Amino acid sequence: MQHLTTPFKQQQLHDIEPVDLAVISHLTESLEKPAAQAWLGMIKNQYAPHVILISHTELAAKNDWQFTDYLAMGFKHIAGTEEGLRIFSYAIENYQPKRDWLNSRFWANPEMYDKYRW
Repeated sequence: MQHLTTPFKQQQLHDIEPVDLAVISHLTESLEKPAAQAWLGMIKNQYAPHVILISHTELAAKNDWQFTDYLAMGFKHIAGTEEGLRIFSYAIENYQPKRDWLNSRFWANPEMYDKYRW
């Protein structure tokens, strides 16, 4: 188990090993939005394919965080409390849902080979 504490700095991430699950809290409340986005992006892309993010919406709003910002980063809202905490999750395998049209059936038409010239 690895534990990083505030204040969050990019350098902290260079000293850790990749993990399967990262649980993050106090990030959106303690960093400016661009720095927090960079930090979360680095965690998701290089260190943890699964992330649980706990955010206090009122405090995060002071750093310009809106609900859609979490969704834009690929997080899904999974729970909330009356005290204003929101819990988001990220899993790389669920990041991009499978689309029906994204397969060879719609891209290759072998039945049309040699029938038409373009």
